[in-house]
Amino acid sequence: MKAVFINDHPFYVNNTGGIFTSGTLDSSVWSRFTDNFGSLTVIGRGIALESDKHSHKSANAEHVSFDLFMNVNGGKDYFKYGNEIKHKLEKYIRDSDYVIIRLPSNIGVMAASLCKKLGKKYFVEVVGCAFDSLWYYGGLTSKLFAPVNYVKTKVAVRNATSAVYVTKDYLQKRYPNPNPSINASNVVIEHFGQEVLAAHLKRLDKASSIKKIGMIGNIGLAYKGYEILFQALSTINISYELSIVGGGDPKWINNLIKKYSLENKIKILGRFNERNKIYEFLDDLDLYVQPSLTEGLPRSVIEAMARACPVIASDAGGIPELISKGFVYNRKDANQLAELIRKVIVDVSLLKKMSEENFETSKKYTFEVIKDRRNNFLQSIKENIKNL
Repeated sequence: MKAVFINDHPFYVNNTGGIFTSGTLDSSVWSRFTDNFGSLTVIGRGIALESDKHSHKSANAEHVSFDLFMNVNGGKDYFKYGNEIKHKLEKYIRDSDYVIIRLPSNIGVMAASLCKKLGKKYFVEVVGCAFDSLWYYGGLTSKLFAPVNYVKTKVAVRNATSAVYVTKDYLQKRYPNPNPSINASNVVIEHFGQEVLAAHLKRLDKASSIKKIGMIGNIGLAYKGYEILFQALSTINISYELSIVGGGDPKWINNLIKKYSLENKIKILGRFNERNKIYEFLDDLDLYVQPSLTEGLPRSVIEAMARACPVIASDAGGIPELISKGFVYNRKDANQLAELIRKVIVDVSLLKKMSEENFETSKKYTFEVIKDRRNNFLQSIKENIKNL
């Protein structure tokens, strides 16, 4: 059997044809499709690597091949190379037994439209909000296209033969599908024993003069909510230190730090590629904050919860499905965020309560739990989504 996976994801290609990613579509992901549908071709965007020295993860896997658009960088390129994109998509859609489309995605929306035109069945993974990702991404042009992309994505999801959503309710309400569907997070974490919780509770009991706050996110992306967080922190008088883990161009965020006079309060640690290093970072925090303006279901929040971190987060995307209502704030409200931080950071008993609740919730997102739910669902719909 042949399957095709279609998305806008940018993959990196080295000079020997090796495929890499800085995101979640690495080599560990593809087995969910190859195990159920056979060989897989991945369609996405390609970026040539100029050097073999990089920190990206491998996306290569057995029974998986890639056919990438090396000339499509986003924006106007979807119009400029529209005919080329549609020609390649039509070839794979006609030849594949299974068509899998991950949304939101401009290329994915084109593929869904072609499937409809050709009378082909397709299956969607809905991992984020098409409207939010544009509305909070950039300037006026992005905002103008946000409603258009929202409608196109809504139609693409509605016409799918089946769907998997990463959230329990949020994306289902915005992009409903009338056919069989489940929620199964694309965030999969390893199982951690009770000793992780015990260690973090002990960490929180330690009296420290400087409270350690942490966040994980690309420092070049404004929609991660850095300005709201910095605005909130600039009004807080307690002794704290914010450490940020994440890659990206530091110029923008360094200017933001200066704007709010937080040079002595914030440390940019760069990207951590080793999971153990991320765990060590999370284990040493009094509080984890996720101020995102848009999200699907963020891995960083679930990972922080799995390491028993107390978490405060915005109400973006599926975040309110993860943590208690009292620790979620309006994504645009810096004053509300500041008030929450002041409330919890000095209350050890409250931090420990948050730690325990988050650790328990994180168990729903372990590898075996998600894998079994997804595989059972894919097996149950396999014949329904097959193109005969």
